[in-house]
Amino acid sequence: METKKPRRASEIISAKKKAIFRFLLLQLLLTFFVSLGIFYIAGGLYGYSFILGALTSILPSIYMAWRIFGYKGTRPAKDVVRSFYRGEAGKLAMTVVLLSLVFLLIKPLAAGAFFAGFGGAILSHWLSPIMLRNA
Repeated sequence: METKKPRRASEIISAKKKAIFRFLLLQLLLTFFVSLGIFYIAGGLYGYSFILGALTSILPSIYMAWRIFGYKGTRPAKDVVRSFYRGEAGKLAMTVVLLSLVFLLIKPLAAGAFFAGFGGAILSHWLSPIMLRNA
């Protein structure tokens, strides 16, 4: 029976980093194709409202992933925890700013389609364990 050699910490981090960014890319592509379907079925107003809602959730997630995994190699646990806190604080602030900007600057906006895109992007995070399990 073969015994597997344990992977180094930097290899594990690299694999998780690739899986996270692959998931975010999948999220962007899925959002794009769903919004194209909405454009075709319901019209432009609902299509761009949906994509704006989804991007309002996805862009802060990309920022957080960059904040956490933007470094090469391993780091002390204290620095990792600090990056998680900064990433989450930045994600929250970006979400608030983007939500505010969309509602202040984009007229007309279909609120139902906007929140469907926003909620759909948030709920799609439930798929991330499937993508990360194999990493």
